[in-house]
Amino acid sequence: MSGGGGGGGGASLNSLAAEKPLCPRLADYLVLVGARLPAKQNSLAQTPQLLRRYPPQDHRDFHLPPDIVFFCQPEGCLATGPKRRAAAGSGGSSGSRECSTFVFTLTEKDSGLVRYGICHNFYRPIDRRWTAAEAAENGGGSAERVTSRSRSRLLTSLCLVSHHPFFSRFRECLQVLRRIVNACSERSQAAGRTPNRETVWSVLTGLHPDSSSQLVMHDVREIETWILRLLSAPVPVPGRTKLQLTVLPEADYPPLVFALPDRSRLSLADFPLHLPLELLGVDTCLRVLTCILLENKLVLQSRDENALTMSVMAFVAMLYPMQYMFPVIPLLPTCMMSAEQLLLAPTPYIIGLPASFLLYKKNFCLPPDVWLVDLDANKIVCAQDMGKLPSLPEPEGSQLRSQLQQALAMMNEAAQQQPIKNLDTVANQDAEFLTCHHQQPTPAAVASGNDVDSVDVAARVAMVRFFNSPNVLGNFAEHTRTLRLYPRPVVAFQYFAFVQSRPRRCDFTDRLARTQAVEYFAEWSLCPDNCAFQRIHTGLTDPTAIGDKHKWFSQQLQRLQFSVCRQPPETCTLKLCYEPPNYESGCSDSEPASSGAQPLPASTSYASLTDFVSEIISSDIVGDPNQLRQSRSAARLVIDAAEDAFQPPDSLQLPPSAAGRTGGEDSSGDNSSGEDTELTD
Repeated sequence: MSGGGGGGGGASLNSLAAEKPLCPRLADYLVLVGARLPAKQNSLAQTPQLLRRYPPQDHRDFHLPPDIVFFCQPEGCLATGPKRRAAAGSGGSSGSRECSTFVFTLTEKDSGLVRYGICHNFYRPIDRRWTAAEAAENGGGSAERVTSRSRSRLLTSLCLVSHHPFFSRFRECLQVLRRIVNACSERSQAAGRTPNRETVWSVLTGLHPDSSSQLVMHDVREIETWILRLLSAPVPVPGRTKLQLTVLPEADYPPLVFALPDRSRLSLADFPLHLPLELLGVDTCLRVLTCILLENKLVLQSRDENALTMSVMAFVAMLYPMQYMFPVIPLLPTCMMSAEQLLLAPTPYIIGLPASFLLYKKNFCLPPDVWLVDLDANKIVCAQDMGKLPSLPEPEGSQLRSQLQQALAMMNEAAQQQPIKNLDTVANQDAEFLTCHHQQPTPAAVASGNDVDSVDVAARVAMVRFFNSPNVLGNFAEHTRTLRLYPRPVVAFQYFAFVQSRPRRCDFTDRLARTQAVEYFAEWSLCPDNCAFQRIHTGLTDPTAIGDKHKWFSQQLQRLQFSVCRQPPETCTLKLCYEPPNYESGCSDSEPASSGAQPLPASTSYASLTDFVSEIISSDIVGDPNQLRQSRSAARLVIDAAEDAFQPPDSLQLPPSAAGRTGGEDSSGDNSSGEDTELTD
């Protein structure tokens, strides 16, 4: 059933969907991954489990893959305890983080369709009395021995899976959900009427699936309703509508705006595209891009999953208008069985590996034709059997280097902070906050915009100009011959005439012209699904005209309003539980210092990565997705009438007035940007 909206324009919406398939759901699944209790023998890690999933049944067009648990927790479900206090506390790197957010992709083998996972990881406290009660119930050891342990904490993941790359907004949704659950759990504990320390977390994770506390079960029902409503929200139509999503009463939390750019703008890149420039520097980044463009096998590795996945996606986005024609895996889990076999593929690829991956696969060595980029060490490890990469043509190479350095300088001036490795630290910094620090921007900043998003646009513009330069792919269309347009374009590329036409022939362009990306570009450019590069060729570089963020174009879109929190503001239980985050503490909802929290045993906290990997190897982790054991309560909802709360859209949603105009009907409705439509059940 649809959540409401545009019933009058079915034909036009179907034709729009046929032009470029667009999933009508904003998000497909929300899952909770982790473990109910610490592993036996106090080991560091254990096999992650799917503790909860919403909705409980698969969508007809997209089944939830069982290996998603490894993507959420690539190194297994980690735990803390007194045994590892010294090891974690002696970390000489960046120190432990209370929570982190990163992105991964799930690619369908047959169709190549990509879905995105936005994962929010944190450490959930496990009260010692829970552990003691569980041990006594299962006969798994002495309750006294278990009770004597210090409070343990388990890695827990909240993950949204979607067809659409709204990374920053989805991260906000997950952070709000976590704070709501934490507040409800603390409220039930403070009430003192819950036996065995039952909380909302203990019900959701399956530790106490049948709580005897009416207060706890009421909160769980409200939270599950909130989740199912979130999964019922429609996706905005590119260039037509924007979704205003109310996750809490507006007096407590401003609505979240979702919007997709139309084909005349750069495609949405909702992540810091400049991140590799910061981590590696411009010169090293250009070498990596050269490696990718010439279709070499490339592996990036880092201890920071977020920096790793963002860098992989940034390199791919910087290839526009070229497209990468081979597999891209931003994150390949360490503990997934036989994952290393993907690195033996004969075709080129771009794969991101946690720093623990190659150490964990003890009997595996990277093939000699793979280039390894270490983001933590800021260097490239050259392949053994491959010569030096060709230099970029001149003067185009120097111009590109200068433009990227200028963009990086603009970003440093705007942000005035260290490289952004963790998106959580900038989740609440928008363009207005950043630009308020620049009363006298440089002339270059005025030309390209002086906020971080404008810097990302400037970097993409620099790449488009580089590809269109005389010594690279300038006048490319003059050397193509169209043999057929339908049903699929067939274009002949005259290679020798092309390379002879370059003012300065160079090895880079000769090799680039033989790649599959250039061959595909010849066909794609006949009828491109994105025309921003053509506007850039004409000299249009203003972010307000070609930018991908909704702040540059949402004023012209019609507004769809969708409320996740259905109750009136004055009676909303979640409002009463929700507490605004304390951004000064680094993590918005970390535990007080008096709770006995210990440093987290993430790989970034260990002085020796080898010690960390050794502990993972000694843990009993089942890495085969086919042998994963789903928690008995994973698909069991507490809410009674799930069908009332969960009504995902089955078609694209448009306001009735817009649907009528699209269908060719005369409409006297106002077409102003203030036109609103509220989607209801």
